Amino acid sequence: MRLWIDTDVGTNPDDAVALVCADAHPEVDLVGVSIVGDDQERRAAIARELVGAPVFRGDQLSGALVRELDSEAVLAIGPLTNVASIVAQGYTPPKLALMGGALGSVRHRGAVRAVEHNFGSDPSAAAAVLTRLDGVLVCPLDVTARMRLDAAGLERLSRLAPRIGEIAARWLERQRVSGISESDAVVCLHDPLALLAMVGEPVVATEERALGVSVVGALTERRDARSHEVVVDVDVDAACDRIFGLLADRRR
Repeated sequence: MRLWIDTDVGTNPDDAVALVCADAHPEVDLVGVSIVGDDQERRAAIARELVGAPVFRGDQLSGALVRELDSEAVLAIGPLTNVASIVAQGYTPPKLALMGGALGSVRHRGAVRAVEHNFGSDPSAAAAVLTRLDGVLVCPLDVTARMRLDAAGLERLSRLAPRIGEIAARWLERQRVSGISESDAVVCLHDPLALLAMVGEPVVATEERALGVSVVGALTERRDARSHEVVVDVDVDAACDRIFGLLADRRR
């Protein structure tokens, strides 16, 4: 699979894990990475440390560029601003998977959340993508929040990917400084799970759902909406083992 990844890689380590796992996956040819969000030069620099694929800022991205590199699939693991832009330009990804939205409220990082960060950061872009395209693979927060690393998982991450381990340590400290309790400060592998779902790893269960997006970015089920494939369950142990296996493969 010739894969393009659109990411807001930066302070949260899960984007970095997804990039490295994609680069290591035997069924993936990572052809390009685009950056979404603020401070794009810093984010692009982090992406270039992690993978050898070409990395582009959002203002360098176009549907023509993704098409030119013969991408067979797009994985969106940040706000959907860039993806909505290339879709508006007339580019339809042969396959699109995303980490975003929430089908139900979930306690995550010290609060009960009904609106997930990526969708909440640009609700109009999320709505545009799910309205214009059919069959998007959606990996929502209420499932990915289960991909929480315990102390042993964090140690394993740091051992297999020291640079990402540094990002994870800073991410946890940032949560604690912001007032999140020790028990609620977490590293969750949201984005790597979306990657595994996209490539067909047998660690998730999916269902067809008709989905829309509210003005604040809440994922809603509506009979008149387009149908998409939604991850509704995950085998957490199997998924984590596969992710760590890919990180180990990358070190060889």
